[in-house]
Amino acid sequence: MKRLLRTFSLAFLLASPFATAADVSMAGGALHVSVPDTWVPIMQSEGETETQVFQVPGSNGADATLARVSITLQQVPNLNGFQQFSGNMRSRASGLTEYAAGKATSPTENVYTAKEGKVKLDYFERYFYSGGYAIQLRCIRPTSDARWNASFDKGCADVAARMPS
Repeated sequence: MKRLLRTFSLAFLLASPFATAADVSMAGGALHVSVPDTWVPIMQSEGETETQVFQVPGSNGADATLARVSITLQQVPNLNGFQQFSGNMRSRASGLTEYAAGKATSPTENVYTAKEGKVKLDYFERYFYSGGYAIQLRCIRPTSDARWNASFDKGCADVAARMPS
């Protein structure tokens, strides 16, 4: 009975979507980064540009499902390719509905607000160049309660700190 219970527990753990969320591997293993266990993977794309998107639960607001984090990477030949990648991503952002630039603290950040449907969202993007890859970490959250915002922002900052550079 104990063996059966152990086997069942292990199978449940392996089937859980949270079990694989802690370690993100992209570009055939060229990028490994840890994310909070509570982030739920909701999309992954592969190809020339690869993206993984996570929904971040926790806010009590009706628009909490809009809180998400994405990691996008593209192989680039050099630093000029990285600058072109980040420039293209920033250009797309500026085309969003009701885009309003915020105050970035470094040249590798892009901070802004925009609307998605009827909801105003805060965007915080960080750009990294590592091992021939241009990487964007994009954190998007509704402007909801301050305590939850602080927790969300801390999770994003922790992931950014673990990005290769």
